Amino acid sequence: MIATKCAICGTLDNAKEVYPADLVGEALDERAFSARRFYNQKIHFRMVKCQGCGLLRSDPIIDPEVYSQLYERSHLTYEGSIDNIAKTYGYYLKKIQSLVPSKQALLEIGCGNGFFLIEAKRQGYAQVYGVEPSTEAITKAPARIKSNIKQGLFVDGLFSSQSFDCICIFQTLDHLLDPNQVLTTAFTLLKPGGIFLAINHNSKSLSARILGEKSPIIDIEHTYLYDTKTIRLLFEENGFKVVRVFYPWSRHSFGYLFSLLPIKPLKLKQLIDKLISKAGLTDWPLFLPIGNLGIVAQKPKI
Repeated sequence: MIATKCAICGTLDNAKEVYPADLVGEALDERAFSARRFYNQKIHFRMVKCQGCGLLRSDPIIDPEVYSQLYERSHLTYEGSIDNIAKTYGYYLKKIQSLVPSKQALLEIGCGNGFFLIEAKRQGYAQVYGVEPSTEAITKAPARIKSNIKQGLFVDGLFSSQSFDCICIFQTLDHLLDPNQVLTTAFTLLKPGGIFLAINHNSKSLSARILGEKSPIIDIEHTYLYDTKTIRLLFEENGFKVVRVFYPWSRHSFGYLFSLLPIKPLKLKQLIDKLISKAGLTDWPLFLPIGNLGIVAQKPKI
């Protein structure tokens, strides 16, 4: 286990415990690091809040090398939700099109099997690229997009500087061990005037405040959790001009939203899930705000 520091203030010890560690339940393996999994009680590390800026983080965490291995072996668990997710992210990509310098090149950090890259291509981006650690996700990528996905964590040196008009990261910023390194690298890769679009969890959403430690966002995967203040500070600290912070609506199936509820015991939850399926409600689409946070940031023009 290693200590973490505030990604904004850089302090190690100026934090107050919010939730003690709870590692009883799931095994700490690649399944626990697979996104959008069906769960009963997610495990989590000790959660603390920086007393300087208010950023919520896991502290301590496991060694970064172990993280890398777990994400590499993680599973693509949300294939049934891809259509809804693509429509959500595609909607917000379209909303920023007037801000993007051109549609020559787009990059997605944490692209899964490349479904959003296909949507970006459909919206007119000439070249689309992704970075993804999961071997399984890349294996399941469509042939027409697979060669455009680089496997591994997002680090410096993968692409040439000023290569992209737009960089996107969806529900991945919370997972990063070093968000400053990622944003610094992304800043270098953007063309002057280029746009960074991120959607992630909101630590101060109504659902997070009501559910507290039982909220799905209090999870082993989430190293940092942001609110409107801390997300803005993070991007400004890394040279970006914040265009806007917003509360995105998301398209999800009824079955997926049910999977997020912390119902005990697990057998009861599985039984209700079967009843929902028999009633034909599993794939019923809903479009609503479920506690996420979005930011549109720009690399200043020269």
